[in-house]
Amino acid sequence: MSRDRFSRVLKAEPYTQWEAGVEASSSACGPATMAALMEYWHTRKGRLFIRGNSHFDSKAAHINYIYTHHGGTPWGMSVGGFIRGLRAYIREAAPRGADKSGLLAVSSFNDAGRYRSEIDAGRPVALKFDKWFSFRWRGKYVFDYHWVLGIGYEDNRDGTLMLIVHDNGIRHKGRGYTPGRERRIPYAPNQPILTMVAVHIAQLPEPGTR
Repeated sequence: MSRDRFSRVLKAEPYTQWEAGVEASSSACGPATMAALMEYWHTRKGRLFIRGNSHFDSKAAHINYIYTHHGGTPWGMSVGGFIRGLRAYIREAAPRGADKSGLLAVSSFNDAGRYRSEIDAGRPVALKFDKWFSFRWRGKYVFDYHWVLGIGYEDNRDGTLMLIVHDNGIRHKGRGYTPGRERRIPYAPNQPILTMVAVHIAQLPEPGTR
């Protein structure tokens, strides 16, 4: 790593909203981001009660389930809808009789320091780009309206912050797509239209323990 920058990246599984089998690809970025986030907490954080990719036949089926049952719409997913969907997903996954109070902590913000802290703690952050409802219609941003999963950051010596994300794939004009992949996005130029959603999921006690 160059001395001119410091980076930290979490090992998360990329999802692709455009892959075969996703039923509403053009508006599935929110569900794809939620699916990737839940898969991370299941696999990497050991919250095995959460339904990760292994619970479904495919990543596409995971995305479709979230789209249908947890907030997907033809016009996309709002931040409020994303948070409500997360809460419902976790409540649904918790075993019957489990104490669900305090199981999920979720908050929205737009702060570079808080974002770094979440990544440093091993927690990916859902990122919403939205120039339309932030009334920044004439601005030029990496995405106009899109959800991605923030999996890391890169601090450069010149003071710039790069957000490292999984982009949920890119559809090409005419035909085909690029699968979801890691990208670096400058924070400052996109900050006016960003909302960040941080999640912490508590571990359920083992049966018979308190």
